Amino acid sequence: MQWIDLHLHSTYSDGSMTPAQLIDLAVRRRIAAIALTDHDTVAGVGEFLAYAQEQPVKAMSGIEISSWHGDHSLHILGYGLDHRHPGLLATLAQVQEARHRRNLQIMVKLNELGHDVHYHEIPRRENGQVGRPHIAELLVRKRIVAAPQEAFSRFLRRGGAAYVESFRIHALDAIRLVKAAGGLPVLAHPAVLDSTLALVAKLLPELREAGLAGLEIHYPSHSKKQTRQLSELAARFSLLATGGTDFHGEFRLGGAPLGGNFRTIRVPWSCFAALTRRLTQPAPAATPA
Repeated sequence: MQWIDLHLHSTYSDGSMTPAQLIDLAVRRRIAAIALTDHDTVAGVGEFLAYAQEQPVKAMSGIEISSWHGDHSLHILGYGLDHRHPGLLATLAQVQEARHRRNLQIMVKLNELGHDVHYHEIPRRENGQVGRPHIAELLVRKRIVAAPQEAFSRFLRRGGAAYVESFRIHALDAIRLVKAAGGLPVLAHPAVLDSTLALVAKLLPELREAGLAGLEIHYPSHSKKQTRQLSELAARFSLLATGGTDFHGEFRLGGAPLGGNFRTIRVPWSCFAALTRRLTQPAPAATPA
């Protein structure tokens, strides 16, 4: 059996490994296909695809877009998209500028709380993108907290002392953005959004009409029951099944290893094959609810 992992993060967003290091690790773990899905950026995709050409692993372009719908936070994965698409890049530039302003506001709050931290001290990444994991790194380095988890629980999570609301685009716009760039939009970790999946079932007709192509069914925190229910929803709405570990390297210790294992999840090759086919074929009509 060949296994895949379609949800990976690199140093271009909030992962600890470069795109090339992710590919090398996938090769060592004998994973057949992977996708790079950094948060709100495709800056690492060119490097990722180029390096993979010389390696025994299939690689697919991707992204994970933070979005909203009503009072809910939704993450939209995009697969097989053109990472040089002008409309995509223009929108992501706006998102990154908003992220930068948010980071500055977080630093102001931390200083107001009496912590001597400065933006220039935050560890930098290849494309200059900075997020809360990097601020957590700084807080650990300055011995304000003992571990990144403490940084989030005390300061950076929603409700934390230095939390600042993030800028997000509407989920329907995120779906349309991925489609405009030639990609397939997929709802990330649906059971994280709603453990009962009632909200997911309610939203799916609208998301599907906007162009949603799949559901991330295989995910480390999904229970067997949730995985079964999601498979039924995917069939009902003619949606693809995808999956991945949401691998962040050392920034998410204790999570599933790249490619998963039999104690967490395994994502079958058939998911990658179906994605690849759909990228070259029209989507089927959804089955009426």
